[in-house]
Amino acid sequence: MFRQHFNLHSTAVDGALLVAIGVTLMGWLSPQVWNLQGSLPITPQSLMMVLWGVLWGWQVGTAAVLTYLLVGGIGLPVFAGGASGWIHFTGSTAGFLFAFPIGALVAGWLAEQVKDMRYAASALLLVLGQLVIVLLGLMWQRGIVPVEISFLDSLIDLLPPLLTKAALGTLVVLLVGRGLTGHKPS
Repeated sequence: MFRQHFNLHSTAVDGALLVAIGVTLMGWLSPQVWNLQGSLPITPQSLMMVLWGVLWGWQVGTAAVLTYLLVGGIGLPVFAGGASGWIHFTGSTAGFLFAFPIGALVAGWLAEQVKDMRYAASALLLVLGQLVIVLLGLMWQRGIVPVEISFLDSLIDLLPPLLTKAALGTLVVLLVGRGLTGHKPS
């Protein structure tokens, strides 16, 4: 977590600025859908939700996610595939949306407990935060839509994209960390 390295003004102003930047990036990147050959489509949504908490802590991360959900609910096309509206909080994918702030909070809080953010720690936090989102989202989805594939098989199908996103997120943590701390590779 690099919150202590971001000091432009007061703590409140810096926090508000980080939330605004986070919501902007979430709104720009989250609607994208990446179709990789022979794989499920991947959206960067879950990564964006936990990455901000890992970078800046649970308060900034959770505030950014809640604001993102609010702007998506009121009609800005920020959800996967450019979707928007309150209707998405009632369907089979609503559990994923409701899990976003929980994943951000868990990953952000744990990131604050790490004294020296190493890249392996950030990768584990990104995986864990996304896993929280996937588990809660799948439980909600299965409560609404009957699925023939087992819960474990669904989870196994979602692990490769989750790990891919965690690897990308770890690179972002590496770049942000080096940019803010001046740490040079040996």
